[in-house]
Amino acid sequence: MITIDTSRAQPLLLLPAFINERGPFALVLDTGAGTTVITEELSSCIGLEATEVREAMGAAGRKIAVSLGTAERISIGDSSLENVQVGIVKDFPRCAGQGAIGYNFLREFILTIDYRGSTVQLASSTEKRVAEGGVRERVPLRIASPARPVLLVDVLINDRSSWRFFLDTGASQTVISPALAREIGIVTARAGAITGAGGEVQGSVGQVRSLSVGKARRDSLPVVVSDIFSHLSQALGVQVEGILGYDFLSNFKVEIDYHEETVSFER
Repeated sequence: MITIDTSRAQPLLLLPAFINERGPFALVLDTGAGTTVITEELSSCIGLEATEVREAMGAAGRKIAVSLGTAERISIGDSSLENVQVGIVKDFPRCAGQGAIGYNFLREFILTIDYRGSTVQLASSTEKRVAEGGVRERVPLRIASPARPVLLVDVLINDRSSWRFFLDTGASQTVISPALAREIGIVTARAGAITGAGGEVQGSVGQVRSLSVGKARRDSLPVVVSDIFSHLSQALGVQVEGILGYDFLSNFKVEIDYHEETVSFER
């Protein structure tokens, strides 16, 4: 088990990570990030140099240029991976972390986040798992694409039609599109900038009567309504109407199995 910290500025999960046998460094656990990212300051500290520049997806799906290097080894608790590509960015927006652990590290493991217990477990996909308290409901996930490997999940709002969201542990709040807000009749008030691990987006605030993923349910959930989904859907190559963030996920113990492409929620 790995004890996690939560940023005081934003409810983001900070993991103690060792990079090239140095650390620990505080990196945000971010299922919305395709690639593990560190700051320029951290890359200089550990002597990790950029070898190329590529286009990446930033906040709200906008394209940004990112320098890339390779970490010889990244370790979190007893779990480690060698030759991990990392993005190098000038700053990490408004967050206590020095970067983010993304899909290219997490995909090798079964990820269990116990929000209330403040622990994370990374288990090898070949290890035998014993379900605690009986068989859990496993909800299908979909990886958007190899180039944009975010986790897509079907969400039921107000006990009505299902909508495609992406599950993002780097998002402090659940976000929905203006089109979805109009369809389900949400009244909103202006809120200004909303910050997550990927940066700031503008939005207004409303509330849904209920939000469910499989049998996992949260009633009277505040949501941010933001016009980021046209850029995001275009970048992902699939229509997305929302982001499932910390304010929903933190009510559960969440297990993400990247190989089986499933997620489970336990109270």
